[in-house]
Amino acid sequence: MSGRTTPAVDTRSGAPGEIVSTSHGFYHFRPDHGGPEMQIAAHWITTDPEKVRDARAAAARRYS
Repeated sequence: MSGRTTPAVDTRSGAPGEIVSTSHGFYHFRPDHGGPEMQIAAHWITTDPEKVRDARAAAARRYS
């Protein structure tokens, strides 16, 4: 995934963000809210478009 990102949600916290790279079963995840990039096990991330949309809508309400 060089240069491209994939919208995703950290299912543990519900935080929306983007997958910026992968490595050995882990995703490097950058949250939308501006926190630090994190390395998260693949089973804790979803790229389901509906869940991403819902998480981003919830975050917009929370941070506005």
